[in-house]
Amino acid sequence: MAINIDKSAKEGGPGAEGFSVPGSAQKGADGARADCNWLDDDCATSGHEGAPGIHGGPGGPGLPGANAPTFLIIEVDKFDFDVAVAVRGGAGGKGGKGGNGQQGGKGGKGGDGGDCEFGRHGGNGGQGGDAGQGGPGGRGGRGGNVSVMVKEAANPKSMLFDVSGGPGGLPGDPGTPGLPGPPGDDGLTTGMFFASDDCPNMGPEAHWGAQGAIPGPNKHGDDGADGMKPEIKIVP
Repeated sequence: MAINIDKSAKEGGPGAEGFSVPGSAQKGADGARADCNWLDDDCATSGHEGAPGIHGGPGGPGLPGANAPTFLIIEVDKFDFDVAVAVRGGAGGKGGKGGNGQQGGKGGKGGDGGDCEFGRHGGNGGQGGDAGQGGPGGRGGRGGNVSVMVKEAANPKSMLFDVSGGPGGLPGDPGTPGLPGPPGDDGLTTGMFFASDDCPNMGPEAHWGAQGAIPGPNKHGDDGADGMKPEIKIVP
């Protein structure tokens, strides 16, 4: 015959999720149009770089596991069967998921050539926002204490007790990094003209921004302390 008694504490809840930033960051400013005049043509200007995305918010910490209670067995006449008593501390909760980063802004449009010069390339796309870091794991709960009073222990080795502390919670998952911003549109090149020394081409070609970064994992929660060594007393 065997009896299993489990009075272990409850696991802690998960941490709150970090805030996410939807949409994309602000578009870069457009470049200036070429100034066509009879004295000296002024070049168009390139579009400006898109704004970087906002980073996702960090996840909240996991909630701590509950502490196990004191469990007391009183006036047991005789232990002549297998008995297992568990009063483990509750496991720590998992950290909250990090928030998603925002997409980088689109580059600004390049300035038009205005029938006298080349239109210029658009601006570079903005960098995506970093993903939010997952929250730290919650602390494990403390193991319980067991006190047994028995009149006769016919087979003390058959009594098994588990008073271990709860394991610390896992760190939360990171969010999704923000996407790179697209390059801006090129300005228009129109009319018939000869390229000048000041404006020989459309300028540097625009490129996409970089994707946001994914942060490293947060820390595990601390393990809970074990309960005291079970105490067994033989009473008359």
